[in-house]
Amino acid sequence: MVVVRGNKTGTLYMTSSYRDSIAVTNASITSSLWHCRLWHMSVKGMKELQSKGKLPKLKLIDHSLCEGCILGKQRRVSFSKVAREPKAKKLELVHTDMWGPAFVSSLGGSKYYVMFIDEDLSMQFHWYPASADARLGI
Repeated sequence: MVVVRGNKTGTLYMTSSYRDSIAVTNASITSSLWHCRLWHMSVKGMKELQSKGKLPKLKLIDHSLCEGCILGKQRRVSFSKVAREPKAKKLELVHTDMWGPAFVSSLGGSKYYVMFIDEDLSMQFHWYPASADARLGI
């Protein structure tokens, strides 16, 4: 199969004419396989290649949606734009997370850290306990 012909210039292959240089042969396999080989080209694009004689042996271009095309068209959906009502008092809502154990101890000898985030103040407080079962001592 010849895809592109060109002359090597340094480390690049330069093509002289893009119109006549692309030729695909041995297209007697299914259109789904050619869809994957041509980087998940659309049916419209494959029909255009067929009309230009680049896929001469491919009689019918009809392939169902492949998993790669479906996954490639997915996108992340952002969170709701509606803001929730902030808490009115300090320490009314506190988020916490504990991380550890670390492979290497901190300078103070701790292998864990606990993070507290106050919803009202939007501030973070960190605590570095000596062990996972250490108490706050409040």
